[in-house]
Amino acid sequence: MAPSRRRAVLIGVNQGGRDVHLPALRYAERDAQAIRGMLLDETIGTFDDGDVTMYIGGDANWGDIKTKLRELALDSGPSDVLLVYFAGHALVPEWSNQLDAYLVTADLDPDGLRREPDNGLRMAFLKRDVFETFAGASFLILDCCQAGVYLDADLRHAEAMQTYRTQVDRHSALLACRSGSAARESEEYGHGVLTHHLLRALRGEAADDSGRVSFGQMATFVAEQGIEPPPVQLVHMWGPTTVLAQPPVSRHDRQSLSSPANPGTTRPCKSPLEDQSSSVLQLLGRVFRSETRPAQPPEQAGYADRVEIMRYALGAESVAAVEFSGAAIRVVNATPRFDKEELRPLLELSSADAIKYRTGMPGHIVSNDAGRRILCVPLLHEDDKILTLVLVDPAPALLDMGEPLAVMLRAMCDANFLGDPLQAEMRVMTALRTAFGRLPLNLYEYAFSLYQKLVGSMFMVFQPVVELALRSTGVSIQSFEALARRGDHETRAPLGALQMAYAWGDRFIIERDALLLSKAIHSYAAADAATSYQGTKPLSVNVAVRSLLSDAYLAQVSKALIEVDMNPRTLTLEISERDAIEPGPGERWPQEPLAYFHRRLTTLARDLRITFAVDDFGVGYASLARMAELPLTQIKVDRAVLHHPLAMDELALVARVARHAADLGHAHTPRPVIVEGYDDAAPITLKQIYDLGIHHVQGFFCGNTASVSLHDLEEPIRERIASLVRGEK
Repeated sequence: MAPSRRRAVLIGVNQGGRDVHLPALRYAERDAQAIRGMLLDETIGTFDDGDVTMYIGGDANWGDIKTKLRELALDSGPSDVLLVYFAGHALVPEWSNQLDAYLVTADLDPDGLRREPDNGLRMAFLKRDVFETFAGASFLILDCCQAGVYLDADLRHAEAMQTYRTQVDRHSALLACRSGSAARESEEYGHGVLTHHLLRALRGEAADDSGRVSFGQMATFVAEQGIEPPPVQLVHMWGPTTVLAQPPVSRHDRQSLSSPANPGTTRPCKSPLEDQSSSVLQLLGRVFRSETRPAQPPEQAGYADRVEIMRYALGAESVAAVEFSGAAIRVVNATPRFDKEELRPLLELSSADAIKYRTGMPGHIVSNDAGRRILCVPLLHEDDKILTLVLVDPAPALLDMGEPLAVMLRAMCDANFLGDPLQAEMRVMTALRTAFGRLPLNLYEYAFSLYQKLVGSMFMVFQPVVELALRSTGVSIQSFEALARRGDHETRAPLGALQMAYAWGDRFIIERDALLLSKAIHSYAAADAATSYQGTKPLSVNVAVRSLLSDAYLAQVSKALIEVDMNPRTLTLEISERDAIEPGPGERWPQEPLAYFHRRLTTLARDLRITFAVDDFGVGYASLARMAELPLTQIKVDRAVLHHPLAMDELALVARVARHAADLGHAHTPRPVIVEGYDDAAPITLKQIYDLGIHHVQGFFCGNTASVSLHDLEEPIRERIASLVRGEK
């Protein structure tokens, strides 16, 4: 683990600013000096001399302070601690509407703030540019009037304030008073009242049984002293565990400030996610936008490179993939400094508990009395072998994430975040969604934006639907289907990326379908304009049931058709049999689901002048009723049917259903049946398919593959298809 750095910036100003018109204070500078003395105390302090920076009196200039704080924020790691203390006056300009305040420094010019509002030490700057940027645990103490303005600084409405309180989970604050109130100094104490009780707490009056004083214990102690006006405390997840003072011991004999509370035991990773969203986003940034990415191209990077990035992101000493099999421990892959023999006692504890966790919690933490920790995340179970990701001494603050951290790490191990970081990051977000259900709003919106980028990175290729015939002159392209791809050399759809939408719900599904439809129509129009043959072939595009129930999606259909001047009757939307036709949560349909959906499609076909087909028949929710009763212009049979023992019987049944309306005189011609996914390895021949009355096939056969451009069938290909239809080898 990278060494933890504990930094403090202390500010004390008795008389500050130019023409501030605020009374001089007596003890603010003394208060800052007293806090410094406590933090650096040889016996109980927890900071080192070079890591505490103090600005007092005339040396407290806002420019220098902002530069120092910004440097500390940008240079921080997840194990670091930052404490900012201010004693003095706060100024709320009349034009700020009480939404921000300035900490009064020696050079603050109130008259110039209206023109240059950033020429001062704003509370909004502390919140936005320091604490929200700082990678580790951060703490703020304001012993000044108007300290409570910090709660609302730079926020414009109540909803935003709630979002902030959810986001900044790694930050805690202790404020001398609420907005509009005044802090007090005491001649009896010789300090500001808040600071007097802070010093009492740090000297041991707020200590726990082990003699330590955490920020949370200090804040609680101060709040219980009956101060008027009462102070305000925000103590988030790391506040109760970050120690500011400890029992009197020699600095050389100090125990680690982050040593485990119960050494030699294991504990499950905790949940929930609500108070950890900013930590989640920050960890994602360190993994997927890491400055330590390997120099070689992503396709050459291996598992070891991914493990090294995870080590960096978690501030761990080392990381390894370890296989536990009974009493045997085998290191499969590891970063430098992973010492199996040194860690053997902890690994043996982890192995003993691995079975207990294989069907329960996704990870566990093992620690010893020397302050060492390993985080173990089981990845794969096979017989009696358990492959586990082991992180040695990761940043303690990140360990507080608990179960979400384990879920994220497991998803990272399964994803290629070097070769395809966009899809990998979305897989991690989807793993959190699957594990925890509802996510905090900012994480949900981040995932939605990420998914838009992922779908936006796809491009469309067009696969021909071939019309079969006994003679080559009759073999032709009946239509094209638009298919999504992620890379130039991919021959299969990015199913993993496309199916992620179902874990997130309707909004993601509809957005996916709308983006892909727009891409398909625009790309097809461009490709069609570049072809040499006459007449535009029909185009089919996949769509989910939920999208067809969305007016927003249908508006996108109309918009895209108008933009490229495409005849709507050219477009067919293929409804997957993998989608259920049923009301969503909280919905009520006025009719039985199939009848309601039939009515919906009939209306859409009339109003939009587009057609519909059933896709993937033979899998999912496929049924004869669905195929027979919906107003469909064609039926597409999934390739899985071709490999079924009763394939011929199933195809014959589909063909009869497709002819049923025509046999009754309700339609002029039978609905076309298209067999999807046909290739030369199919167990059924083209002759057998043709003899059933099915005359359309789509797939990778006879040299026909999907392409970004539209190609007619060359004569040798048409002749070969015709010969296969005739049953000739």
